[in-house]
Amino acid sequence: MNSTLYESPVRVGTLVLRLTRIIVLTVLAAVRMAAVALTARRSTRADRLAAALVWLVERLGGAFIKTGQLAGTRVDLVGPAVARALGRLHDDVSPMTARQAARAVRHGLLPATEEIIGALAAPPVASGSIASVYRVKLGDRVVALKVRRPNVGAAITADMAIMRWMAAVATRLPGLRRVPLAEIIEQVGRCLVKQLDFAAEAQSLRQMRAHLADSPDVLVPAVIPELCGDGVIAMEFVEGLRHASIRDLPEPVREAEVVILVRAVYRLVFIAGFVHVDLHQGNTYFMPDGTVVLLDAGFAFQLSAAARHSYTAFFGGMIQGDGAACADILRSTVRGAAPDADIDGFRRDVAELVVRNVGSAVSDFDLPGFCFELFNLQRRYGLYAEPEFIFPMLSLLSLDGLVKEHHPLMDFQLEAAPYVMQSLISEPEPR
Repeated sequence: MNSTLYESPVRVGTLVLRLTRIIVLTVLAAVRMAAVALTARRSTRADRLAAALVWLVERLGGAFIKTGQLAGTRVDLVGPAVARALGRLHDDVSPMTARQAARAVRHGLLPATEEIIGALAAPPVASGSIASVYRVKLGDRVVALKVRRPNVGAAITADMAIMRWMAAVATRLPGLRRVPLAEIIEQVGRCLVKQLDFAAEAQSLRQMRAHLADSPDVLVPAVIPELCGDGVIAMEFVEGLRHASIRDLPEPVREAEVVILVRAVYRLVFIAGFVHVDLHQGNTYFMPDGTVVLLDAGFAFQLSAAARHSYTAFFGGMIQGDGAACADILRSTVRGAAPDADIDGFRRDVAELVVRNVGSAVSDFDLPGFCFELFNLQRRYGLYAEPEFIFPMLSLLSLDGLVKEHHPLMDFQLEAAPYVMQSLISEPEPR
């Protein structure tokens, strides 16, 4: 499995079947939700509607589950009922059968030992949109074996083909003509398809572990190369991981571990240009001993040197309250502009937006609103900044939801300052 899957054309028949399935399931879900809205008691209506939504997302599979996982991190946007329901998609999606798992392992780990095949008969310890994870005991060693689902690649590539077509249609609309939707879809699509490439994910895990080697309170499990293969990743098994584990910790420990996670993400983004886009509760675990465990680097993105420097400089401008510098940085990354674009108006409004949001605690800083307003300014003035910026924005958006819930007084921007300054001082601006 490699990135050529993304470039390969999708068969028309596959697209038609996939689109038909999307339409049929959506109609069925709409009927179910209408029935719930009409018949359910008010006390249970929200939870039952959320359950019907998750029913739809889980059966659509492919890119839809990943979208649902990202949405589930934003309790402040989708509400507690929907967030709780979508949270199940992180690691409690219906697993593949034991026979399917054994077939995938035999294909990827030839020859697979009977000890490994026998362990696959037990329920997985976690099951997501791309793979299921099994606990396998090999002598004195316990490993986590991540096994890719069968046929998941066809669904995702078909979904991305549909999204590319929708982007092409959308860019014909007057307000979206200069939006780089096609480029954004391509980059997101490559990240999603990269999740199917377990060799690339294993490499990303090794990179993330190396980048955070100097962070003693962060644990990234080591990859076990001799047990990896096509569609199979083996890594250290971390005992005691529990879903939504942060809620069981005392408040001081909870807040301290949130700070550890935020600093780890800032180190990855600003120092290494490595973006873990998938920071949901199925990939981040908070241990009673003060350790934060980071898993699953499948949905990761490596920023180019130029994009990392520009994004870091933009964040540095926000920390310093230098709105004019932030506006100039965005302007410098623009891919194109209309001949009559109002550059001065763009600089003025971006600078005002930045200054208005400087120095706010997380409870007061509306990151989703900031991102929306920033994009709206770009749309209004026809000046669109570097599309790669979408990945650190997505990463910080998923992180923002967690911080708002468990450490709302944290100064999100100030925590970034040491990493921003270290990056800008140690790395010269690339040409």
